[in-house]
Amino acid sequence: MSAAMSLLTHFGAIALLTPFALVIALWLWHAAGRAAALWWCLCVAGVGLTVALAKVYLAACAPAWIALRSPSGHAAFATIAYGGYTVIALAGRRSARAWTFRAAIAAWVLLIGVSRVVVHAHTPGEVVAGLIAGALGLAVFAWRYQGRRRPPYRWAAALLLLVGVVALATPTPHFTIEPWLRLAAGWMQPLLCQP
Repeated sequence: MSAAMSLLTHFGAIALLTPFALVIALWLWHAAGRAAALWWCLCVAGVGLTVALAKVYLAACAPAWIALRSPSGHAAFATIAYGGYTVIALAGRRSARAWTFRAAIAAWVLLIGVSRVVVHAHTPGEVVAGLIAGALGLAVFAWRYQGRRRPPYRWAAALLLLVGVVALATPTPHFTIEPWLRLAAGWMQPLLCQP
């Protein structure tokens, strides 16, 4: 179970989802225009910045009674990346097949969140905080993207398959920005935490 969860958590890694988000941005630029690609990039960056700032602030100043120390970046990025992919791939589609796919992606994102708890990387509250941050970014993107062009099913399926192959073929990345965020929290503590 733990090995499966370690593999599953890899599907939410920033090292995997950043190129995935960039491929989506390139497709949007080509098919839906610069404005759609820029909106996508702003929403993804907004989620990343929100989580990073929350991590820095909570590491520097969180009161002892708050159990939240580090919102899950994996959960946030999985929500915005896979959710945004779904918004684009199924734009305007209301068939049973489309709703089933949406539910499957939602379950996938939730499983990635659960994996963060199982591998002891985050508490349930931190995963929920990450899911909320990602869902807010996703809602902003979806609100603006409604009714736009979508890729053919073959292209959309191939992209998702490619992400799976890359995740399975590469070792779990050991690169993490957590130490850098903790260092920033230490530097900023006097500025952020004044009584």
